[in-house]
Amino acid sequence: MSDDTGDDMSNGMGDMRARDDWMPLPLAPEVRQRLNGVPLVVMLDVDGTLAPIVSRPDEAEVPRGTQHAVAALAVRPHVHVALVSGRSAGDARRMVAVSEVWVIGNHGSETVSPDGEETVDPRVAPFEGAMARALRELSRLLAHVPGVLVENKRWTLSVHYRLADERVVPQVEAAVQRVAHDLGLRVHDGKMVYEVRPPARVDKGTAVLALAQRLGGLADGAALLFAGDDRTDEDAFRALRLRAPHAVTIRVTDDVTTPTAAEYRLANPAAVRTLLEELAATSA
Repeated sequence: MSDDTGDDMSNGMGDMRARDDWMPLPLAPEVRQRLNGVPLVVMLDVDGTLAPIVSRPDEAEVPRGTQHAVAALAVRPHVHVALVSGRSAGDARRMVAVSEVWVIGNHGSETVSPDGEETVDPRVAPFEGAMARALRELSRLLAHVPGVLVENKRWTLSVHYRLADERVVPQVEAAVQRVAHDLGLRVHDGKMVYEVRPPARVDKGTAVLALAQRLGGLADGAALLFAGDDRTDEDAFRALRLRAPHAVTIRVTDDVTTPTAAEYRLANPAAVRTLLEELAATSA
């Protein structure tokens, strides 16, 4: 293990639910047993979960040790690994740089298999033109607002304001809401970002359930894990806990007051890496 391991398991992991009760650490004996099923399907958000959050999304990086942990897990027998990102599928795969993984991109709008086969959700595809128009309009309206970045992801778009003066945020939000409304699109809040998406019932929750079903993760005797750090990951936590009670759900945050539908908490991406390394070492 390289010297950028970060927090160890005892420091990096806590336990938190949306209620006031507390749960044991993710690899406590009863949770380890839940992850011993066949197949094991491991689903991971990227930014804030595998990669530390940075000011500019194009500068985010998955540490090499985490890449190695993902790769080691992905080649284990009877294990499937999927990235579940708000980024485009291609961008998420580029960041993690592991070829043996599935990728859900654009908050569930697209899925790419390990061999590169791409599937776009048919409920999203009709809105490609509207998304292109939203991109052009918001790029024009926000071009001169310092610190605001408009990210084109084809099926969705992101307006990042982490680098902007907080006084301009209401102006940015108003522009995003107006353009989305005029084009029949929807706006979702994230960490210092507004996400513009088609008005389809597609999100990380619908996508993880569909892929988990495809990979056998919802079958009797299977094991399933999902880890994410953002509000958009809550869709997946809720969907999995409703439809797949055996799933282990983890919110990545060092703030124990953050409300979440996940069962467990990991403090940071370094703790996620430690978890993946242990899973890779113990998976059959």
